[in-house]
Amino acid sequence: MEMTCTVNLVNNKEEELNDKLGTLHDLPLRAALEDYLSDVFVDDAHDVDMLFYDQRRRGKMTFRESEVMDAEQRVFSLQVPASDYRVAAVANLSAVPMLSLQGEEDGYALSLVQKASKDPVPSHPSAIYAARRRMLVRDEGDQSFDLNFHMANTVAAVALNCDSCEVRSIRATFSGLADTFRILDSAYSFDQHIVLEAKVVDASPYVSSTVGNDEEAERFLYDIFWERWTKLPLMVCGVGFPSPSVGSAVVGTYPIIWTVNLYVTLADGSTTRNDIYIGKPLEPSRLMIVKGWLTANGSFMNTPPHQPYLPGPEFPDNPDQPADSTVVGVTVMLNWTEGMNQSPDL
Repeated sequence: MEMTCTVNLVNNKEEELNDKLGTLHDLPLRAALEDYLSDVFVDDAHDVDMLFYDQRRRGKMTFRESEVMDAEQRVFSLQVPASDYRVAAVANLSAVPMLSLQGEEDGYALSLVQKASKDPVPSHPSAIYAARRRMLVRDEGDQSFDLNFHMANTVAAVALNCDSCEVRSIRATFSGLADTFRILDSAYSFDQHIVLEAKVVDASPYVSSTVGNDEEAERFLYDIFWERWTKLPLMVCGVGFPSPSVGSAVVGTYPIIWTVNLYVTLADGSTTRNDIYIGKPLEPSRLMIVKGWLTANGSFMNTPPHQPYLPGPEFPDNPDQPADSTVVGVTVMLNWTEGMNQSPDL
C-alpha cells in the first residue's frame, strides 16, 4: 500500500497579528513575534510515527512504521497485513521533547502527554501534529490512502504597553491548559494542573529593521499624538495544549476559561503579580494575542489608562487603543514574593 502523509497547517496568525498588532508602534513587536513563531507555525514535519490498530483483534496494535518525512507531503510505501485498521499518527514529536507518546498498545489509550513536573513546564518549541483515520486494507492488490495531519498545540501571547511603568523584567505563566491529547478520540484532558512557562519576546533588535535607520528609530519612539516619549511594548508568548472550550468558574457573569499569571518586576525591585482571567477559549492551531497596559505600579489593565497615566485627552473609541474583550477580570497583588507575602489590591 501507499500512504500519502500531508501536513495541514490551518491557522489565524495573519488575522490576529493584523487585529492586535496592526499599528505603526507595534511593528517591531510584530516582527519579533513573527520571527519567534516561524519555528512554531511550521508547515512541514521532520518525523512521522504511524500506528495501526486492528479492529478484528480488539483494537490492539499490530503494525507500526516510523519514517523521516522532512516535507509538507510525502508518500511512503508500506507492507501491511490485510485487516480493518484504525490508524493513529504523530508528526514532529522529536521536536517537542516535553511531550511523550503513551498507551501505544491500546489505540483508545494512545495519547500525547505533557511530562509531569512540579515546576512550570517549558513552552513547546514547535508545532506537534496528529492524524487518525480508518483503513480497510485488502489482502490483494495495491491500495493508496491519505493521512492528513493537524496541529494539536496552540499559541498565546500577551502584548503590554509599558509607557506608564518602569519595568525591570517580566515573567508570565499560563494555567488551565490541557495536559493530554487522546489521538483516536481527538479529545483533550485536564487531569494535571499544568503551568506553562511563557517566553519573553524582545522587540528591540527589530526597531531599525521595521522603521528605518537609527535616527528614524529614535523619532519612532516619540508619540506626536500624545506629545511624549514612548517605550517599545513588551511581549510574552507560550506554546502548549489548548484550553477547555467552556469555563469552570466565573467572574460576575463571565466564564473564566484559562488564566495568565503575569509577574512585573519594577525598577525598585518590587514585583506585582497579575492574575488575568481569559474568557475566550484557546483553540488548537490558533494564535491568541491578549493586549494590555501596565500602570505605574505594574498593574495590568485591558483598557488604555488615561490621566494621570497618560497626558492628553481621552479617546475611548480610538481604534489604535481598543479594549481587549477576551479579558474578563484581573486580580492584582502588589509587593508579591515567592513566599506569598503579599499586599493584595483587588
